[in-house]
Formats: sequence, structure tokens, C-alpha cells
Amino acid sequence: ANDIREIIGLKRGATFSEHLVLESKEEIVRLYREKGYFFAQAHIDTQSDTENLVNIAIRIKEGEKVKIEKIRFSGNKAIPDKDLNAQLETKEKSWTSFLDDSGVYQKDILKLDLFRIEGFYHDRGYLRVKVLEPRIDINQKARQIHITIPIEEGPQFRVKSMDIKGDDAVSPDEIQKNIRTKVGKVYNVSELRQDILTITDLYAQKGYAYADANPISKLNDAERTVDLSVEVDKGKKVYVGNIEILGNIKTKDNVIRREFRVKEGELFDGSKLKRSKQRINNLNFFEDVKVDTHRGQDPDLIDILTTVTEKPTGSFTIGAGFSSVENLIFSTSIAQNNLFGGGQRLNLTAKLSSIRTDFNLSYTEPRVFDSDISFGVDAFNQDQDLISFDAQSTGGGFRLGKNVTEYDSVNLKYRFDNVETSGVSAADETEFFKNGTRVTSRIAPTYVHDTRDNFLNPSKGWRHVVGFDFGGLGGVKFTKSQYEVTYYRPLFGKLVGAIHARINYADGYGGDKLPAFERFFMGGPTSLRGFTIEDVGPQNSDGNPTGGNQALLLNLEAQYPFTKSFRGFLFYDRGNIYGGGIDSNDTTSSKFDLGKMRSSVGAGIRFISPFGPLGFSYGIKLDRKSGEKSGEFHFSAGSAF
Repeated sequence: ANDIREIIGLKRGATFSEHLVLESKEEIVRLYREKGYFFAQAHIDTQSDTENLVNIAIRIKEGEKVKIEKIRFSGNKAIPDKDLNAQLETKEKSWTSFLDDSGVYQKDILKLDLFRIEGFYHDRGYLRVKVLEPRIDINQKARQIHITIPIEEGPQFRVKSMDIKGDDAVSPDEIQKNIRTKVGKVYNVSELRQDILTITDLYAQKGYAYADANPISKLNDAERTVDLSVEVDKGKKVYVGNIEILGNIKTKDNVIRREFRVKEGELFDGSKLKRSKQRINNLNFFEDVKVDTHRGQDPDLIDILTTVTEKPTGSFTIGAGFSSVENLIFSTSIAQNNLFGGGQRLNLTAKLSSIRTDFNLSYTEPRVFDSDISFGVDAFNQDQDLISFDAQSTGGGFRLGKNVTEYDSVNLKYRFDNVETSGVSAADETEFFKNGTRVTSRIAPTYVHDTRDNFLNPSKGWRHVVGFDFGGLGGVKFTKSQYEVTYYRPLFGKLVGAIHARINYADGYGGDKLPAFERFFMGGPTSLRGFTIEDVGPQNSDGNPTGGNQALLLNLEAQYPFTKSFRGFLFYDRGNIYGGGIDSNDTTSSKFDLGKMRSSVGAGIRFISPFGPLGFSYGIKLDRKSGEKSGEFHFSAGSAF
């Protein structure tokens, strides 16, 4: 009603005329047509009273929204209809149209679509393209719309020359190395826009925060080429003035400030400022982080304003679930990831099921005295029934870590375990697989290289982990080693590709055999999905898993972020456990064998809850054996890899 009052000329208290009635009626019908109601009718009734006033009643019959039956293009030769249709927000009707407004004609949206098509052509070198006014054909009997969009493509242009006019602050060679626009390539407007941002970023890394790059394109229609020049005005060098932090109520200033890679008084560096925001986000204390810059009191100063919105960092959770292996699973946890506002982490978890009773307590100080050194302590009591044997482990340990570069860290962990093994049948007992109590005392150095852009929802970057366990400070003597690599990269659109691989090896030394409770098992939400530990690796004479001393795992994922905190994914997994047991079939092996691996495909979702990352997935075995289920449903808490 308000929309109608705004567009019609009939106003309360205004002079009345029949011309205004007709004009208002046309405006109402036009408004409804623009919203897809092509058969809307408007009636305006007038009635005069004795005081020289006219009462007006407007009656509208909307009718149904008319659906778009077909969208066609004419004149396009270089780019097919399907590629052009993909650029449109306006869509043809489909079987889902009854659920939403898809397939409905809206004039304003179609107008924007014409600009999208023009931009699509510009990114493919068609700089003279003309997207003409669309023709709208209405089938009143069928109540359908046919839209035809005429296009005059024109020639495709390529870059003939490129001249970058700057100075020695950033060399032309360095700029050319970092931009995508190249001589001989098809001229791409979007790439050029991104290249301009890249050039200003390169200057910002040298302290020129207000550098300006201006592209000038000269088209040669006869040659179908473009002579491109970029004029750079670097401005003056600027230094970091005040760094102000707002919005942190619980989190202490120094917890945020220590993540900044730029310091007050230093030469400004745009790349370091971006990295600072990334590090603050990775603390996972804030719903939103905004980093803005503005000129300081002096012309050679730039002030930085950081505004954060805190989110709850403490949680108390109680959950229940079901799996084919553990049956009913009950879990509870108390966690605080920003204890005392200083970034300390405290976690107490319990997990109970038909095959396990686990209690874990950990405390971590991530930055001892604001240094690059972290410290943590752990205590645990774990009781697990692994089909072939039962293992009850009680112990604890401590952790030390240090950031050695921006993306590299080294860690050292000490752990003490008192493990009681039982349930091994007399027929299956061996030196490494037997009942009894054993003590392990180990140190575990680890090196991590991590360039992921976001720890919870990465879209690009690498993570390498090299780790070793050395047992033998007391009790059983053994070594374990691991190499793990994860790589994320954007594919196309919002789609993100992820590759994860892990290889493990373990063995005893000094006359000791690797105990059963230190062996590797595979199957579940964070390893080989679609399988349980019963399905993968060496088995004893009864067909139960014994674990192995070698493991190889590969995970491939295509992830689609529906929102900032919600992703769907498709996956392919491949892996196996080797060493020990017997070669009972074509997928188990006592020796490392790339030809004997299990594999699966599936789909799932992950989302960031108030309690941390949660995930659900279903995997289907590609090499299902007799007696196995076709697949498995998995629930996971924590990061995928």
C-alpha cells in the first residue's frame, strides 16, 4: 500500500482531476507488472460529497505472478546461451518455482542482469559489446513470458602492450610477476581491476599506504588490440601511528595486540596488516574483526582502528549419539578457550560408550608472559575395548611450543602412560600382543608449517606436520613417526578443494616389540570414512583387527561454503593399515602395499557451533567385502584434518 501511495499522483488534499485518476491507474498497473503481475487490474472509484471533496477507493486484482517460460539470446556467436544464462539472476521457471520466486519476472533484476552480461563479455575481451533492451513476449492464454535479449558482440580484443609508469620503489619486473594481465592475452576487465589492487598492495608493503594506480586503455579497432598503461602515484611513505582496539570486554588488550605484525612507529606494511587481521580471527574469540586505517595527526602517520565483537568462548555440552561400532555414545565436556581473558584454554571431557570410557583434562597457556612460547599440561584415564583386546591407560604429561617464524612452530611433548592390557586370548598372545601391565614414557618433538588463511574454515594454504615419538625413558622402548600434509585452494566460484595425506610408521627397539596399544587403527570420521576399525587393516585368526605398524591415508574433498560457518562437501578417501596379523584377503597385508588399499566416496556437512566445529558425513565403500555394510554414518567434533 505504501508503494502505491508513493507513485500515484492522487494525494490527500490535492486538487482532483480525471487525468490524475487515469495516470494513477497506469502507474499502479506498471508497478505490478514490474513485480511479475502482468495481468493485474486496477480500478479507481470516486465519490463526491457535499463539501466539495472527493473520496477515492482503489481496488486491485493482482492475479497470479506470471512465470518466465523461456529466456533466449540473439546475436551471440562467441558465447553460448548456457554460459550467458548462468550469469543471470532472472531464471526460467522450474519444478522448484512454487517454493520461491524463481522464474518470476522482475524488471529491476533483469536490468541488473544486462549489466552482468556486459561485464561477462568484457572479461572475455569483447569491449565493444552492446546488450540491447530485451523483448518481452507475453502469452496471455498460457500466462507465460518469453524474454529475448539481443546482443551485438563486436570484436575480441587482446593486450598489445603494457607500460607501467612508476618508480624504483617497486620495479616493473616485480609488478609484472604478480599481476595476471599479460601482453598477448585476451583483455580481461575483472583481472585488470584485481591487478590494480595488487599493484597498490605491493606499494603498501613498502610503506606507501596511499599509492594510487590509474589504468589507461587505448583501443585499436583495426588491429583489435589494446595498448595499456598504468600510471602509479606512490605518494609519501607513512608510518604506523596509534593502534586502537575497541569492543573487547573480556579479552585483554595485550592478547589482541600481540597478534599484530605491525607495530606503532614502524614503517607501514599492508601485507603485515592483513596478516594481523588473519591472526586475530584465528584466535576464535570473536564473531567479527574489523581493521580500518585512517590518516593520523601527521601526514606521514596512519592510525589503525581494530573493532572486535566478542563471542562466547566457554561451553558446557552434553551429547549422545550412535555408531555401529560403539553403539550408544554419551559425551560431555566443559571448555573455556579464553580463560581469564588471557587466551588460556581449559578442557575437561568425558566419553562413554559400549567400548570406551575416556576422561581427559588439559590446560594450555598459549603465550607465556606474552612470549612466543606455549605451555600445557594433560591428564587422562582411558579405557578402551578394541575388539581384539582391552586397554586401560592412565597418565599425563606436559607440552612446550615455540613459534620460530611467522608460519613455523616447534613443539615438544612429554607423556607418561600406565597401560593395562587384557582380553587377549591365549591362542592370539604374542610378544607384542599379550595381557599385562606396561609403562611407556615418551618425548614427542613436532614441527608444524601452517599457512592456512583460517584455522576453522580454510580456503587456501598449506599445513605440514612432521612428528616423532621416542618411547624408552622408562618402560617399553619404541619409536613412532608421522608426516601429514594438508592443502587448500579455491577451485572456481566458491568451491574449495582440499587434499590431505598422512603416513605413519612405528616399531620397537632395544629388544622390545611395539605393544598393541601403540599400533595404528583406521576407520571413522577423521580418517577413512565409510569404514570402521573392524573393516581396515590386519586381522587375527578370528578376523578381528590387530592394528598395524604402518599407515597410509589420502583424503580428497570438494567443499562448498553455503555460509561463513556452514560447508557441504563431497569426498574420496583411500587408505590402509599394514604390518602384523595375517594376509587373510586381498585388502590386508603384513607388508606395505599400495595395491592393497580400501577406498570410499561420500558427502557431508560441517558447521561452526557455539561448542566448536561439528560434522556429519556418510561414506560408501567402493570395495565392499562380503559381510560388510555398504557404508557408515559418522559424527565428528573438531577439525576434519
